[in-house]
Amino acid sequence: MDNATLKAYLADNSQVVAIFMEKATDFLNKQNMERLPARRYNDAEINRQAEKLLDKVIDTLHDKIAPHTRDDSAAAWEQFLGTNDVLDDLELSMNEMSFEQED
Repeated sequence: MDNATLKAYLADNSQVVAIFMEKATDFLNKQNMERLPARRYNDAEINRQAEKLLDKVIDTLHDKIAPHTRDDSAAAWEQFLGTNDVLDDLELSMNEMSFEQED
């Protein structure tokens, strides 16, 4: 399963993507408000940045799951995700996750 398919699967079968995007967007909006008014990003840029953060999370998740699946088929990945309660664990992790400002 490639990253785009994994992202779509997570979006369709869990709240992982929605939870992450909400938290990332909130964080980026707070960060944006600290910028000078003339340098603030518009909503489209905030969404692009949130998508980039999500893509990094999906990349990391893919890299961690890939060694545990026998093949790269969607069926094998779905079986692994279901058998090991990965979606539930990811949702819990996303609910507990918080972004922190770097100084």
